[in-house]
Parts: sequence; C-alpha cells; structure tokens
Amino acid sequence: MSSFDAAAAYLSNASTVPNVSSAVKLELYGLFKYVTASSLPASPRPSIFDFTGRAKWDAWTAAGNTYSTKADAERRYLEIAQSLGWTEGAEVVPETTTKSEDFWDSDEDNDDATKQTKPANTSGESGGFGTSVSAMARPEDERDGSLHGLAVSNDIQGLVSLLQEDRNVNLNARDEFGYTPLHLAADRGHLPVVEFLLQQGADPTIKDEDDLSAVELAQAAGHERIVQLLSSSPG
Repeated sequence: MSSFDAAAAYLSNASTVPNVSSAVKLELYGLFKYVTASSLPASPRPSIFDFTGRAKWDAWTAAGNTYSTKADAERRYLEIAQSLGWTEGAEVVPETTTKSEDFWDSDEDNDDATKQTKPANTSGESGGFGTSVSAMARPEDERDGSLHGLAVSNDIQGLVSLLQEDRNVNLNARDEFGYTPLHLAADRGHLPVVEFLLQQGADPTIKDEDDLSAVELAQAAGHERIVQLLSSSPG
C-alpha cells in the first residue's frame, strides 16, 4: 500500500477526524480529488443552494490552482494526515462497513458556512475524504410565494400575480444569501423567469456576495441560452 493510500485509509477511520475544522476537511477533500481523479473538477460549479457541493468544488479547484503537480498535492495531503496522527508505516485500521465519510455529518461541525442543513451521503464516493453530500438551503417541495421563491420554482404566473398585487415590488431585492431573483433564475436555468424579470426592469449587472453577476452564474452552470440573453441585455 502506498503512503497516500495508507494515509487515506487512516483518515477514513481516525477518531480525531470528526473534530477537525471544516477548512481542513475541505482541503483534504480537494487534495484527495486532485490525486485520485484530476487536477480540476470537470463539472460546472454546483448550484448556489448546494452549499456543501459548492464548498467541495471550490476546495478541489483551489487544490488544482495551488499545486502544480500531483506529487505536490500528495505531499501536502500527507503533511495534514501526519498532523492528525498518521505515521508512515503504521498499521492501518481495518475499514468499516462503509467507505463514506461520516465526518460531514458531525454535529460538532456547526461553525461552517457550508453546513446549512445536515448533509446526507448520496453517491458513495470512497475513502480518504472522497465524500458525497447534498445540502439544499431552500427545499423545493415547499411552495415559497416570495419573489425569490417564485424565481427559484420557475413560477411565471406567480410572479405576474405578485407584481399585479404590488407594483412597488423591488425586483432587485437580495435574499438572505445576497442573491437577487435574477441571480437565482439564471443559476437554475429558468429562462422564462429570466426573460420576465428583464422585461420588468431587473438589473442584470448586480453582483452577488461572490462578486458574480447573473450572466456569470449562468455561465458557471452551463445555461447557454440564458448567457446569450443576459449578454445582449442592456445594463
């Protein structure tokens, strides 16, 4: 077994890991994906509502942008493993019945912005911080009649009714996460809502808390028709 595999096996079972800060967990995750998969994720950045997925994608991307070679990333991974108690040549604790990384469900980890809801392991990635979780901040099976909720659910009729009831609705209002309705619709790929909001005067130049505009969110999510529409919109 290579040093990297031994360290990954240790981290998958170490009792100290659940108490490690989320920043360290995410760094390990990014390094693990770099070494075992590729230097950068091939998929678009996850939805703005998938906080954990976004954090993991960002961690993987950060590793790829930080380390020029796989050997460098592996070396950093081993350094962190050693700081958490792993030693070269130590006997590996037998793997548990599941290889999923349960530390993402740790109740002690409540100070991290990525833990908006308790993550659930879903796709069974294996070992060494190869976690798979999904956290949605706004459940889509619960109707939200607010301006932002209607944008997320692609409810054009609801938006029309809302504006008919109150012509003073601020279409550029930000939600608790700093997103306007246009940000949300663009990220989710809801072309009809994007068209409607632009027609009603929504500002496409507003930046979110990550300094991203609606068109940049659409680009990251791969919604080309929305990108074209927003790119041609005055603003």
